[in-house]
Amino acid sequence: MIFNKENKGAQELRELTGNYYANNKFNKIAGEIELAAEELAALVGDDVMVLAGKYYAEPGEDADAELVRKVQRPIAILATLRMYRKNDLSHEDDGRKFKISTDGSEKLPWEWQLDRDDALHLEEYHRSVDALIRYLNKEELKEWTDTALCKLSQTLIIRNGEAFDSYFPIERSERMYLMLVPFIREAQMLMVKRAYGGGWDELLKEKDVPETDAHFAACKAVALLAMSMALRRLSLGVIPGGVIRRFMTENGMGESEPASLGDVERVAGWMADDATTWVNEMKLARDGGPAEYELLPKNDRRNKYCRL
Repeated sequence: MIFNKENKGAQELRELTGNYYANNKFNKIAGEIELAAEELAALVGDDVMVLAGKYYAEPGEDADAELVRKVQRPIAILATLRMYRKNDLSHEDDGRKFKISTDGSEKLPWEWQLDRDDALHLEEYHRSVDALIRYLNKEELKEWTDTALCKLSQTLIIRNGEAFDSYFPIERSERMYLMLVPFIREAQMLMVKRAYGGGWDELLKEKDVPETDAHFAACKAVALLAMSMALRRLSLGVIPGGVIRRFMTENGMGESEPASLGDVERVAGWMADDATTWVNEMKLARDGGPAEYELLPKNDRRNKYCRL
């Protein structure tokens, strides 16, 4: 476990989350930490977690400590959030109980307040995961670059969350990008690559700045198609809230109004339609612009005949 060094796990959780009581018993949250660590390992790979654990057990350079802290923080936030949810009710031998203060010193929160607090913690967890992945991309640690997910992302026309954000805003979320990788691959393989035809491999290797119109249009189409698939297939809870709220607001809904299944399906359809437009733009850019056809033959007064 990447916590509880020298029995100071509760203090570490306090420093990482800012709201965990340092006098809490660490063994009460140890199980949640293990589950949260497993979920993070599924995203960034077991080797990264093993490396962070090694650095935690044997502290070394500042870079080692930075990796440890960036791995610890999302685990701490998710584990404490889940513990708080379970503590809303006390679990005793004779059943679950809801305790009310009798001295008037405290008031129990409303349900909407609990929901808002949960959302804030979850958003903070997502940001901390984004920070970890950005760090791994920047440092290019072998334990990260050798993972299957990282290798797969390098075969795509959009290779990280920052690049994806320039074609479709996802709040620069690297976590969201990794979740979109299967959809990006599907959109690229089944639609955009086939529509482009010959020369796709050269387009895929393009790294020049400024990028060509064909590359930009292809990336726009892939991003829109991937998001359309994600909205239809993933839970809305895993998509950054700002992405959904922005589209809902742009189409006449309040920012706090929840999106219905019909609204989500409608937005996904608009994205797919926009993607078709960008596929056509990609073809035009590939061919050097719209083709010019001679609608009327040139008239030569010396020709006094016609052919039937």
